[in-house]
Amino acid sequence: MLKKILSILAVVTMAGYLVYAVTGMTDSHEQDRMCKGIDLHITDSLHFDLIDEGMIMTLLQEHSLDPVGLTLDVIDLEAIESALRLHPLVGKVQCYKTGGDMVRINISSKVPLVRVLNNRGQDFYVDSHGEILSQHSLAVQLPVATGYIDRRFASDELLKVVNAIEHSDFWKAQVEQINVTREGQIEMVPRVGDHLLILGTADNVEQKLERLRNFYAKGLDNVGWNKYRSISVAYENQVVCKKRK
Repeated sequence: MLKKILSILAVVTMAGYLVYAVTGMTDSHEQDRMCKGIDLHITDSLHFDLIDEGMIMTLLQEHSLDPVGLTLDVIDLEAIESALRLHPLVGKVQCYKTGGDMVRINISSKVPLVRVLNNRGQDFYVDSHGEILSQHSLAVQLPVATGYIDRRFASDELLKVVNAIEHSDFWKAQVEQINVTREGQIEMVPRVGDHLLILGTADNVEQKLERLRNFYAKGLDNVGWNKYRSISVAYENQVVCKKRK
């Protein structure tokens, strides 16, 4: 039994020594190696190019965190990650040192899905996770939502509708604007046809859009796209149309 305990202690001691030796050698080695550059990788799932290399380098320089030319042992990777996350369009950030004496920075940008211009004069964006982005003047084409939309509504009900539209090639091409009434009813303004599409609430929005799509195919194509003033799927299993006077 004593022999077994001594063997275990010997293994643990050797493992501890190896960890210490490797760590000590690595730290000592980093003191003599300079960072040669930044290996930057930016992921933007919608290809908006909202974040670029120039923006990242500016952020690093503003916070005195440009690692190039510094010895590897003094580079603070956590400080770099924290500084980059301060930008309103930066999502996830991961930094680490590579074997080639480089600092690798992986960044994923936030993905704005809709621009909100509400009844209070507020102007903001909502990203794919429901986060409010206050960044203005983004050079991207996005659906616009107007009306009685506060931030909670934008991050919840409105986002459900926008996500459903995003997952349909037909509705992405057809919806020009979303509007929310004082009563919280969600309406859509189509690009084709002189009528208003009324969803009601965001509940079961996928089924509502499918009902509308079927009505477009079987109804409007036959009677004409401008016959009705409004088309509503606010109520379950119904399509209610109001004709023009």
